[in-house]
Amino acid sequence: MQPRLGPSILALLLVLSGVARAAPFGAAAWSARIDQRLEEAWKRAGVRPASGADDATFLRRASLDLIGRIPTVAELREFLEDPAGDKRERAVDRLLDAGASARHNATLWRRVWLPQADTPRFAGLADPFEEWLAGGLRDGKRYDQLARELLTVAPEGRGLNPAGRASPRAFLTANESAPENLAAAATRAFLGINLECAQCHNHPFARWTRDQFWQTAAFFARPSRKGDAQPVRLALALPDSGREVTPRLLDDADVEWPATLDETTGRQVFARWAVAADNRYFARNAVNRVWAQFFGTGLVEPLDDLSDENPPSHPELLDELARAFAEGGFDLRALSRAIALSRAYGQSALAPAEGSVDPDSRLFARMTIRGLTGEQLYDSLRVAAGLSVERNDLDPEGATRARRRFAEEFRIERTATAKRSVTQALALINGPLSAELTNPAASPLLAATADAPFLDARGQIETLYLAALGRRPDDNEARPLVSYVETRGADVRTALADVFWALLNSSEFNTNHCLAPPRQGEFPR
Repeated sequence: MQPRLGPSILALLLVLSGVARAAPFGAAAWSARIDQRLEEAWKRAGVRPASGADDATFLRRASLDLIGRIPTVAELREFLEDPAGDKRERAVDRLLDAGASARHNATLWRRVWLPQADTPRFAGLADPFEEWLAGGLRDGKRYDQLARELLTVAPEGRGLNPAGRASPRAFLTANESAPENLAAAATRAFLGINLECAQCHNHPFARWTRDQFWQTAAFFARPSRKGDAQPVRLALALPDSGREVTPRLLDDADVEWPATLDETTGRQVFARWAVAADNRYFARNAVNRVWAQFFGTGLVEPLDDLSDENPPSHPELLDELARAFAEGGFDLRALSRAIALSRAYGQSALAPAEGSVDPDSRLFARMTIRGLTGEQLYDSLRVAAGLSVERNDLDPEGATRARRRFAEEFRIERTATAKRSVTQALALINGPLSAELTNPAASPLLAATADAPFLDARGQIETLYLAALGRRPDDNEARPLVSYVETRGADVRTALADVFWALLNSSEFNTNHCLAPPRQGEFPR
């Protein structure tokens, strides 16, 4: 088993003593707290957890989750050859600090906050919204700051966009500035509440009522007068009803209104309440969604049903992480670091031969093998071939469009349940991108591998495996491929291109996990 950095003795003592509840978020104590809570659940369920993943598997997984692509051969070799005991911690910090981390997370959060941009009608909103979001993440803005900016942005023509076209206004546009659409989108994205079901009638399975839906929507209404003698106010008339409702928070908290109202006042009041550290939904929703990004499954499922009627799989863990996240200033980097350095995240996806693992993955006793998003697949294909992720074409907008078209063609809803369709598989096998990346005359990887004087056929095959799958082949895998390359004589580059094409089109390349043959005592799922 590869060495793995564990929590320090001090961090463990803090956890056991309860002091970790007040520890700064991102401290080693919080990785240990995650493991403590999960281990308690495993013990109650009589489950034996998986062993730790090897270093190659860990780096591939962490690179995909933190920067949206697989590691390069150079990154992988350097990591595997590093004997230091803290190399995983340093790798996670390096990935979190990389510029690609902001770009990757901007896409992930855009899908949560602006899912309409995945439809043809609103596809043009994706780039400027992600540009704004990535810029905020690079500047170190916290999660609550980004949420507040998005909820309170002024309509088009009202300023607040000095940086150019990058803007959160897409949230208003995609929801057509309609109060009912904005209320449904805001509560789902930022509070994890599926309030929309109560738009036409009281929610059949939850506490939310139709009045609560429209009272929330009233925060997003434009100020108006009921009559000339009446003051300006916020109100909405219920459809098919003569009744009128005014803004009211879901927890019935008192609202302090300014003396005068403008077009953003209601949204500002709602945002101030929504992103507050003591709002029990805001931090829990963020933690639950980040957890799902790393493990494929949230502590609460579905992700937009954070209600008392739908309890978490690990209630204490969710509450503690949410409290720490809020008290630590809603630092997404710190939250990601705590999860990525936990024992749970560093587990293998292989089940132990003895004992059982829950079939629905709700105990997180082993890592889920997850598919790649369209963006991850596109960027990883380029990295595997030795090309840069950021295309430096003469037509940069055309390059961006090509990436987005590919990502849309290979779009998936949830990575934990993703399966490549026949159409997608054929598109990758026969598509222009695969042809370009496996062209012996154009691929930097194939050229460097074929022409390296210090590599024999086995070394060449190993390089291709490291580039595509993030691991070395075992003897059974390497033997026929070495024979194939050696029998091609002078046409080595074409033979290597054939091998590389097969690796890129394998099911393993489309996952976050190195699927090496299991170690003794383990079996694949």
